[in-house]
Amino acid sequence: MSNETTTPAFQDGDRVVCADGVARTVRGMAPQLPGEPAHVVVEDGTEWIAANCRRANPEDLAAARTISHHAGIRVRQDPDPASPQWCAALADLTAAMDYLKAAETDGTILAAIASGAASAARDVAEITARHEAGADTPLPADQEEAALREEAVAHFTVLAADGNAHAFQRVQPHGASFPVAWTYRTGYGSAARYGWVTARSGRRNEAPVEYRWQAERAALEAAVLTDEPSPVAGAFATMSLDDLREAVDRLRDRAARTRGTRPQDVFDDGVRAALEVLAACHFAEVSRGFNPAAEVGAKDHDPSVTGLVVEPRGNGHVTAYWVQEGRYVQADGRPWMHQLRDLRRKFQDAGWEVVPGGRRVVTAYRPTV
Repeated sequence: MSNETTTPAFQDGDRVVCADGVARTVRGMAPQLPGEPAHVVVEDGTEWIAANCRRANPEDLAAARTISHHAGIRVRQDPDPASPQWCAALADLTAAMDYLKAAETDGTILAAIASGAASAARDVAEITARHEAGADTPLPADQEEAALREEAVAHFTVLAADGNAHAFQRVQPHGASFPVAWTYRTGYGSAARYGWVTARSGRRNEAPVEYRWQAERAALEAAVLTDEPSPVAGAFATMSLDDLREAVDRLRDRAARTRGTRPQDVFDDGVRAALEVLAACHFAEVSRGFNPAAEVGAKDHDPSVTGLVVEPRGNGHVTAYWVQEGRYVQADGRPWMHQLRDLRRKFQDAGWEVVPGGRRVVTAYRPTV
């Protein structure tokens, strides 16, 4: 007598896509009959041949999204219907999307897949038509221009909605020529969070997350869905390539700045608390290497910076000062007295202790209870 047991192909509670393309929940495996293939019993009591069912648990959906993502990159970035590799990638993409349409349970994602499928079908039709007509694939300059427009729209979309967004980073899978999305940081101190925006569709996160890796993962999953391309803002749509490069450089510069403090100081909770106290002030947009004492015309002088700047000083102390056209003093060396008086008053009204003696800056701290 044999003590061997056969491990069921599926377990109770598994989600599977049955042969009819409908996702169902498994109740268990049917008793094995001699000469018959293994069957799985699903939630409505019907039995399906197990070999014709595909598992659809969360980890399986994640794997399908990854396959769809990489296949989509291959199809879009190196279109060649005569290439067996391209045709294989298109087949992988089609199979993955068909599976996801059946297996997904999130209505928002399903709507995005449907929209993306229509867009992808048009793209493939255009690629095939160009190939049949003997047209070449897009030139590198054309690809760069399209990527720059996507980046400009993505950055503009985020910055228009969240003036505190900064520290943008590319999300660019291995083998991709251009980013498929960007992540960014928003907020200050322990309240700092991360968001994302996709390149093609301009989709953004609904709520920020605690860690950048979480934003990167969500961005990759969103990029897989290949939504309808985002409408290009009118100004970007008509720019020449040179003008577009300049516009993107300016957006990148803005995205690298933080409001009210240097990028390296955004995680300081003292800075965060001070900015909350001084929220009514105009915050300067500050770069990482900003030097408020730089002389006019010096290499490190940044005349675009105007407004409030807060810096950490250790032991819970912060320094706040006003900057006008890149300098925290006037041409004759006098500080911006009116603004400094206003900063002192705001700190004192909020119960902070102001350290006496500062002429060009205001140093303050929250008293411990």
